[in-house]
Amino acid sequence: MNAPTRTQAQGAIIDGVTEDDEKKDVDFLAAERVRVEIDGRKQFFTLQKGWSTSIIVWISVLIAFNALLTVLVGAGVLSFETAPWFVTAVTVETFLQVVGLGYVAARYLFSNDQNPSR
Repeated sequence: MNAPTRTQAQGAIIDGVTEDDEKKDVDFLAAERVRVEIDGRKQFFTLQKGWSTSIIVWISVLIAFNALLTVLVGAGVLSFETAPWFVTAVTVETFLQVVGLGYVAARYLFSNDQNPSR
C-alpha cells in the first residue's frame, strides 16, 4: 500500500472546499440575523434602563415639589387666599403627569408587543 504524496493529499483537501457552499451561506446569514437581533435587544435594554431611570427621577421631583408646596402652605409661608385655584391646579397637574409617565412607562418601555403603537 502506497501512502499518498503531499501533493495528492493537498489536492484532496482543496477539492472538497468551494467558495459557493450554499449551506455555509445560509448558516452564516442566520447567524448574522441572530447577532443583529441580539445587538438590537442590548441597545433596547440600555435605552429602556435610561428612560426608566429618568422617569423615576422626574416622578420623584414632582412628588417632592408637591410635598414642599404642601409644607409651605401648611406653615403659612405661602398664602393662596388671592388665588385658591392654584394649589388645586398644581396638585391635579402633578397627579396627571405622574399617571401619564406611568402609562408611558408601562405602555412603551415595558411592553412585550412588537408594535406598541397599535
